[in-house]
Amino acid sequence: MFRRTFPTLAAALLGLSVLAAPAEAAPVTELAPAVGSTLSAPTGCTTSIEWVVEGSNYYYGRGKVTCSTGRYKVKIQCRNAQTGVGYVVYGSQAVNAPSTATTTCYTGNVAEKVYAVQDPPGTGVTGCAPWMEWVHEGSNHYYGRGRVQCDTGSYRVRIQCRNLQTGVTYVVNGTQTVSAPNTATTTCYSGNVAEVVEAVPQ
Repeated sequence: MFRRTFPTLAAALLGLSVLAAPAEAAPVTELAPAVGSTLSAPTGCTTSIEWVVEGSNYYYGRGKVTCSTGRYKVKIQCRNAQTGVGYVVYGSQAVNAPSTATTTCYTGNVAEKVYAVQDPPGTGVTGCAPWMEWVHEGSNHYYGRGRVQCDTGSYRVRIQCRNLQTGVTYVVNGTQTVSAPNTATTTCYSGNVAEVVEAVPQ
């Protein structure tokens, strides 16, 4: 039976090498809908994450979204619990409200957040999904990598980081601009943790 383990940030900072799968460490921010979008986004959306049952394996890998208005697909931000790497999966079918759109992470991986994706897409940089990942340096593991993926537009990633020894915060801007739906990535200085991840329109 699938088992979710939640390592603490304190353990990560001590450099313990026996940590299990990372869990989401801190809140992240999402860009508001782009100004000037010519299409109305879905409204009144509710999301849920459900168990997927595959033989004797159970994991929170299915994302569902239902909205009261609009046409939309579902997008889920997933994580490979063994490697800690996150990624996004889009549902293949667009539905009209109030139907439910559903999609599933890769086998054994867990869904962490569910989004409604406007269909057809709006303009500007829209529908950004930010998350953090572990950085592995020898036996040291810390939440130092920020990644962001959006539905439309061109963007870079920006992360606010913190040195937990001094308490000092600072910002790191990713150097690479990507186009949706690619993922932009950057990393805090060695040993420091990411606290806020966001997309920066280009």
